[in-house]
Amino acid sequence: MQQARPEPVGLRAVPGEATGSFVRRLALVNDLSVAAVLREVADGRVEEWADPRAHEIFLSDLGVERLAVMAWRAPEELRRTLPTLAVKGRGRRPARVAPWPQQWTVLEPCTGCLARCDDIVAPVWWASGEPWQVCVRHGQWLRDARTGGPAQVSLVGLEEVVRAHRRWLRMRHRVGPYARALLADALQVTAWWWQGRLMGSETVWARREEVLGSGRQEWSVPLVVYPEAVVVAEAMAAYERQRRWGREFAGGAPGWVSRHWITFVGERLGMSGPLEHGGYRALREWTLLHRVDTPVAARLMCTAPPPDYLSQQLPVLEPHVAGLEYGPLEDASCMPWRLGRPVSALE
Repeated sequence: MQQARPEPVGLRAVPGEATGSFVRRLALVNDLSVAAVLREVADGRVEEWADPRAHEIFLSDLGVERLAVMAWRAPEELRRTLPTLAVKGRGRRPARVAPWPQQWTVLEPCTGCLARCDDIVAPVWWASGEPWQVCVRHGQWLRDARTGGPAQVSLVGLEEVVRAHRRWLRMRHRVGPYARALLADALQVTAWWWQGRLMGSETVWARREEVLGSGRQEWSVPLVVYPEAVVVAEAMAAYERQRRWGREFAGGAPGWVSRHWITFVGERLGMSGPLEHGGYRALREWTLLHRVDTPVAARLMCTAPPPDYLSQQLPVLEPHVAGLEYGPLEDASCMPWRLGRPVSALE
């Protein structure tokens, strides 16, 4: 008598999980090989796959439906929780294995979040559109450990980083996709300050590095300067809301906007003194790249912006270009320097 095939075991995806990570866990709970699951999804042979940190599994709509059946889940649920399902398989193949595209980073999920899941049977990997994430629930900085440093950093004693991330999420909601480019610019400005030992390098940033126990390490710079970077990004958004309508910041006369806005940034940071003694140069460079090009006569003839312009989302403005919502964050910045390279350009 033929032995009955055991009923398949369903599985919930962890929000943000890589598709390959989910497929491997589904195979384990059903006592199958990953290759067997992929053959079922692809209805035939697919490429070899083993390491979710090196390669990802990309599915067509048909592949998503077949995987959903195997996992006892609705296809819509998988699309909500597995972000790389938005990247469709090439051609007509239901499944393909390929190296991770540049715009994705593989991260370890927050251990506190995983502890709430009762069906984790194997390591889980996140597919992140950013090189790092902040878990505001458990106070964890999650990052790509392949660039040096730990994969997860506790933010105990660094609660201002968690608060800054909440502010950034609100700003992204208000400004729209262009907010990412502004944060990229702000991080390049603050990283230049850090590298040149300006602004908070000997005060607030030194204290955060002491809490981390890391000293001055490049891998920790985005974390160390993050609260100030968010403040600078918010100030950049205020500047850009005026520039969109051909207006100088705070309604000032042409030519004084750079100094006036830089003073505004220094007051918001609580670092007016250090800004005057060298930090202003990076911000001045940003205003030169984002200056109002509309002639004065044309500005005087322009109609006033709509009453709700301060709450409208911003379109992508020059010198930035559209399509930078994904990929390495520094690639979204228009600033001419990068962390780890000489900072003498503005000296």
